[in-house]
Amino acid sequence: MQTLSNYLPLYGKWSREDDKIIFTSSDNDLGHGLALFGYDLEDGTVEVEIKLEGNITKCGAMIVFRANGQELFYAAGIGGWESTYSLNEGNNQLYLKRITGVGCGSNIEHERTYKVKIVLEGQKVDIFIDHVKVISYSNLPRQTGTSVGLFCLKETPKATFCNFRVSSSKPKAFIAMQFSEPYNEVYRDAVEPLVKEIGFEPLRVDDVYGPRIVINDIINNLSESSIVLAEISEKNANVYYELGLAHAFGKPTLLMATKGTSLPFDVGAHRCIFYENTIPGRSKLQASLKHSLMSLLGRSIQS
Repeated sequence: MQTLSNYLPLYGKWSREDDKIIFTSSDNDLGHGLALFGYDLEDGTVEVEIKLEGNITKCGAMIVFRANGQELFYAAGIGGWESTYSLNEGNNQLYLKRITGVGCGSNIEHERTYKVKIVLEGQKVDIFIDHVKVISYSNLPRQTGTSVGLFCLKETPKATFCNFRVSSSKPKAFIAMQFSEPYNEVYRDAVEPLVKEIGFEPLRVDDVYGPRIVINDIINNLSESSIVLAEISEKNANVYYELGLAHAFGKPTLLMATKGTSLPFDVGAHRCIFYENTIPGRSKLQASLKHSLMSLLGRSIQS
């Protein structure tokens, strides 16, 4: 777990007092407040304690996550849109659009310290207030950034933030493939070690649930995954069902198939790696997977 001490105010009036970061409204109409920290988070938890003061009818004080600078970010926490708690999307002009909200804003308490925590797993975000889950949302738009920070609506008289903590966890890679040889061998020898090498936790549903696979579990695990790899050499109904869900969720998806496989029309336009199922072929598959996955994730390959 890492405590963040340095921050970069971008908009609004921010100040620092010891271990506290403070936002105050301004008569100069500086707009909503946005501050970012020098730390990246793909999956994991972000926590902060927030205290609001003054007339808090239209206030909003939140954690920022999945931010691509100021271009696109998400914010969740206290207030917003006359809700007690809300999840929102922001953009370049700091226009804030509500994704979902709960409760009535009149229930926000003046000078009460709220413990706010968000838990990120792929497209899923859970929001806890004082250890109570108040929002669970499973369909965040496709990830565009990894920065974290703070956000305040300009109508907020004063918000004090302290004990800001970030704890990262490995993002998940959902693997859709047939549960039989030779595909089990391809998974063990090529796919699983490569996915772990680039810092992801491979998730293959038979490894988790065995023969008792429930559709809701598949949907939840797809939602919590950051990328999807699908082996489509066989016309396996389960694999194509999972692939269809991945496309519906807008997941970054990479296809694999043995050389000579004829792809159905519906997936013919998607990126697919064709490989030979031999020892040298699996080695080449790993290299191709690494290059394609890093490109898909917007990462550079370290030599």
